[in-house]
Amino acid sequence: MKIIQVTDVHLGRLREIRYGANLNERLDHCIDHINQRHSDATLCIFTGDLTDDGEADSYADLKAALS
Repeated sequence: MKIIQVTDVHLGRLREIRYGANLNERLDHCIDHINQRHSDATLCIFTGDLTDDGEADSYADLKAALS
């Protein structure tokens, strides 16, 4: 059984640069990589700090990215 864990994405607002990177763009690349190379995974779990600021808008952006 293959389980993938993605942790501490610290997502901010769309197009916002945090920690020297566009974290939304990095998350998109991460999801694309998982879909392309690990489509046989049984489960993918997101843990840790999902957003950087805990704001509702950041969670809405995360939900959109994972849809």
